[in-house]
Amino acid sequence: MTKKLVLAVCTTAALSILAGCTAYDRAASYVKEPVVSDVKVGMTKEQVRAIAGQPSTSATLVHAQGTCDTYAVAPRDGKAQTYFVSYNDTGHVMNKGYQSCSDYDSQPK
Repeated sequence: MTKKLVLAVCTTAALSILAGCTAYDRAASYVKEPVVSDVKVGMTKEQVRAIAGQPSTSATLVHAQGTCDTYAVAPRDGKAQTYFVSYNDTGHVMNKGYQSCSDYDSQPK
C-alpha cells in the first residue's frame, strides 16, 4: 500500500510540473505577438501599425484622452484574447495591455 501511495504522489507531482510547463509555454506565446513584444510607450501610431498591422477596431476614447486600437492576439483557453494600444492627442502610445479599448476607457490607468 505504501508503494502505491508513493507512486501516486510522484505521478501527481510529475503531472503538476508538466501542466506548469504547458501554462508557461502558452504565456510565452503571447510575448511573441509583435504588438505585445515590440510596441513601446512613446511610439507613433504609424510605427505601431508598421509592427502590428491594422487593428481589429479603432475608437476615440471618452473617459481617457486620445484614441485606441484593439488587436486580436493568440487565443487563451479557447477564448479570443484582446490587446489594446492607446494613443495621446499627438498620436504617441500612452498605454497598452490585455483588454479591449472599451474596457480600458471605462477604467483608464
